[in-house]
Amino acid sequence: MNIKKFLNPFIRSFKDLLFPPRCIHCRETIYEEFAHLCAECTRQLQLIDPKERCPCCFTQDYCTESKRCFCCKPEELSVDRLGAAFDYMGPAASIVRKLKYGNQPYLAKGAGAFLVAQFFQLQWPLPDLIVPVPISFTHWLERGYNQSELLAESTSQFLRIPMESTLIRKSGDYSQAGMDRKQRKILTKDTLLLKKGHQLHDKRILLIDDVMTTGSTLQRCAEVLYEGCPAEVYALTFCRAIK
Repeated sequence: MNIKKFLNPFIRSFKDLLFPPRCIHCRETIYEEFAHLCAECTRQLQLIDPKERCPCCFTQDYCTESKRCFCCKPEELSVDRLGAAFDYMGPAASIVRKLKYGNQPYLAKGAGAFLVAQFFQLQWPLPDLIVPVPISFTHWLERGYNQSELLAESTSQFLRIPMESTLIRKSGDYSQAGMDRKQRKILTKDTLLLKKGHQLHDKRILLIDDVMTTGSTLQRCAEVLYEGCPAEVYALTFCRAIK
């Protein structure tokens, strides 16, 4: 008999008795096993309706009647299609913060399920390859993982599509939080490179990231990926920042 396997349920029950699990957003006690959000916060996780967003930049500044976006210029965009599962607010934002800064990489599994649900709601064709947005080596050392890569791995497992880390960030160790569009564009201009040895020719690529703020990082990633001559590059993020 595996003693460890036998004792684990008792250890978990004893731990929950002393330190009951709490919702990562509202901090209420959770009684459901293996849950990270309480029932009320879970109900708040409503996927964005793609019909109400610009198909190019997924912004709210979009007129559904005239099919016009007041923010982006499609001819200047590198990403062919762009989407997000949630706006960066409420429980969704808490998931990202805990995943990114709270040393809770296991949240990527459930977040990946929401990404897949939104992917099918967007009605995009299945990709040939899933690619995560890279982070700098310094940030990787701080966190011990790339949260976007974990999201891409989860998405890959659900869709049964291969995932490859084809991009590398050679510098850009500064945090982009709080930067405007111009600053982000300058920062990402020369920091991303395409790894050698990856076959991207004529493939449809799905780019995965945790949060889209201005979209400059995703656009730059797409520009670099197009050096490998793929057929199309789509980008899907867990959250989109609200203007």
